[in-house]
Amino acid sequence: MMKRPWYVLAFLIASSSLGLAQNGDEYHRNNVAVGFGPAIPVGNSTNYLGVAPLITAGYGYRFNRWFQADAGLDFAFGAANNRNGEVSDFGTVQGGDHEFMIPLGGRVYIPTRFSRIEASVGAGTAYLHYSETVSQNGFGQNNCYSCTSRGGWGGYGLVNVNYFLDSTRNVHVGTTLQYIVGRTNGPAVGNVPGIQTTDHWVNLAFEFGLSF
Repeated sequence: MMKRPWYVLAFLIASSSLGLAQNGDEYHRNNVAVGFGPAIPVGNSTNYLGVAPLITAGYGYRFNRWFQADAGLDFAFGAANNRNGEVSDFGTVQGGDHEFMIPLGGRVYIPTRFSRIEASVGAGTAYLHYSETVSQNGFGQNNCYSCTSRGGWGGYGLVNVNYFLDSTRNVHVGTTLQYIVGRTNGPAVGNVPGIQTTDHWVNLAFEFGLSF
């Protein structure tokens, strides 16, 4: 007769544990974020690259509570400090430059004690592409005939922290610190020499995101 209360207690504990596990497993599969900040070259890369404005966009598909696949685009402009005269449809004009970094990888979520704070670390491969550009004319497209480009592959790692603005965890603000290293090769782009280089970037983005 004394064993029945233990069975009831065990059932209640198991039910409570299951409920906590289910609550803890709640997450949104689709995660979109856009951000801005500085793209900062480090190491020997500072010999030919400078700090530049950065715009980021990313999408993540979350398989479960812990793992997410990521794809993104980091867009910096002016890092190669291109001041060459470029031949265009509107004559010779002063050129500019754009730097694209395309990270493809995944991340692992780190448990926190706070329901509205989310942390993660990630890594993967990255494609880098630099190109010289010319300013566009409002009357039509301005093609560049002397602009050069270069590119190559590398890898990245990141640390991310988000704060959700709502209890349903749909809207968040956050910060991502990303380290990218890759080898680029091809013609000179601005100050980047026309040889194979190993480029190091530290990108800091302040983000706004949606999860659904």
